Amino acid sequence: MPYELFIALRYLRAKRRQAAVSVITAIAVAGITVGVAALIFALALFGGFREEVQEKILGGTAHLNLLKPDNSGIENYRELVERVRRVPGVRAASATIYKEALVSAGEQQELGVLKGVDPSAPPEASEIFATIVEGDPNDLRSPDTERQNATRDDQLSREARGVEAQPSEPPAPPALDGIILGKELAQKLGRHRGDTVTLISAHSRLTPLGLEPRPRYTRLRVVGIFSSGLYEYDSRWVYVSLAAAQRLTGSGDTAGVIQMKVDDIYAVREIGERALAAAGPGFMTTNWQELNRPLFAALKLQQTVLIAFFALLIAIAALNIITTLTMMVIEKHRDIAILRAQGAMPRSIMYIFMLQGVIIGLVGAALGLALGLGLSWAANAYHLVSIPAEIYSVSHVTLKVHALDCAGVTILAVIISFLATIYPARSAARLIPVEALRYE
Repeated sequence: MPYELFIALRYLRAKRRQAAVSVITAIAVAGITVGVAALIFALALFGGFREEVQEKILGGTAHLNLLKPDNSGIENYRELVERVRRVPGVRAASATIYKEALVSAGEQQELGVLKGVDPSAPPEASEIFATIVEGDPNDLRSPDTERQNATRDDQLSREARGVEAQPSEPPAPPALDGIILGKELAQKLGRHRGDTVTLISAHSRLTPLGLEPRPRYTRLRVVGIFSSGLYEYDSRWVYVSLAAAQRLTGSGDTAGVIQMKVDDIYAVREIGERALAAAGPGFMTTNWQELNRPLFAALKLQQTVLIAFFALLIAIAALNIITTLTMMVIEKHRDIAILRAQGAMPRSIMYIFMLQGVIIGLVGAALGLALGLGLSWAANAYHLVSIPAEIYSVSHVTLKVHALDCAGVTILAVIISFLATIYPARSAARLIPVEALRYE
């Protein structure tokens, strides 16, 4: 062991005549411990919140959208879906329509976002298959269409067997299309699976006097409830079949957006460029990063401010190291003079006191790391972090502790502690032995 380290440890362990030095040393260790623990806990909290929001956004929306710049309808959407499905990196694709609509149930009315789902598309192409908690998305298929297809298949089968066609039966009354409500929206409307709601969509028509809004009313049967975990979606969004959405919006056999799920969510820009090349001119893309940039930018800014605040707290705690070492230099000036007289170089004297400050920082950082990890574990085990879902979109945060964050906070605390040792260590190195021993 280098003698500088041996003496530094001896000074820290030895009983001092000045109790104030020991008290200030303990305060310095406690301050660094609290600062490190608070910073680790805060980083875990923000990291968990960001990952929770990102996971729910990606689970409740498409990764990549293909649409026209003027938001006009896509007529050849079936062919376009097949083309983008073959784009490298695209896992699944389907056509959809977005439209604001008024959802009415009795005296209760709520403004919602209507989204059309293509039941013939693969389940992984639509988020509703992953977020539904009651019912089956396949029930969104139009009952009248299914009935017509069954009747047609039966007639073709009879003709193939040479069986005379049966006299046509009177047409059955039209069945209701299905709708899937968000969990929060269903609670507001007081509707459950099997109940009916009325969907009102404002559709404009051209008249000699200009555009005249003409609302469309449609009664639908609730076939399911979904819960994405994001309050904004669960309280506003509703899903119907693509055919029902086309009838309700009066858009005809067109789609508004081709939505895609991709293999790598962080490569959506490159995949989007390939999708544009496959789609041809007249299209644009939007991805989950662009649509949620303000949210993630705000989270990043909050995290930066938080790191700066707690780093300043650790720096303030490290100021006690300056006081501790300065008082220790005064207390040990006789020892310093003897060491210098025995041949110790000024650099070695400086190392002794620097090592003391670094050891104080290491002890505080280690205790703070243990405390921060313990608090994070307790918060996750006992669900201590609950937040208003109406404001933050999620109701509970699971803290995510990352090894790089812990290592960075520990290194930051040690560096700040080291910087706090420079002034008192240099003061000790400049001490003249003769002056120190003159009055001994």
